[in-house]
Amino acid sequence: MKKKILLLSTAGIAAGLLYALESNHRKNANPKKASSEPESSGNGRGANGNVEQVASMSPIDSGKAALGQREVEPEIDDQGTNQAEASHILTEIRDTAFEASNEKLALALGRPTEEIEQWTSGSGPIDGDVVMKARTLALQRGLEIE
Repeated sequence: MKKKILLLSTAGIAAGLLYALESNHRKNANPKKASSEPESSGNGRGANGNVEQVASMSPIDSGKAALGQREVEPEIDDQGTNQAEASHILTEIRDTAFEASNEKLALALGRPTEEIEQWTSGSGPIDGDVVMKARTLALQRGLEIE
């Protein structure tokens, strides 16, 4: 029994040492970046926690990554809807199916009336969940959404 305990503890210590040596080897194998470059944690965030631009996901312009050169409004659902289209959808559903009442649409979507007012005026960001619910409401009421 004592031999098994000694053998297992020795194996555990050896595994720990091997891990430490391998970790140290990886650190020494990667040369430090120049001091002018910000350090990265490898998860897309810099040393200060800000999100970095990822060159591998950027368009290529003249053989180089074109970081920060395109201003594309993000899609908020799987159908490629942007914020302007989502606002149009909500406004159309509100006006057609809910007698142009923000309160009735808010009740149907389970959201506060203030959010509906922001969304239909284009001043607040609309999330994909709301667009999905709005499309479902339109289908249930037989509305054709463009």
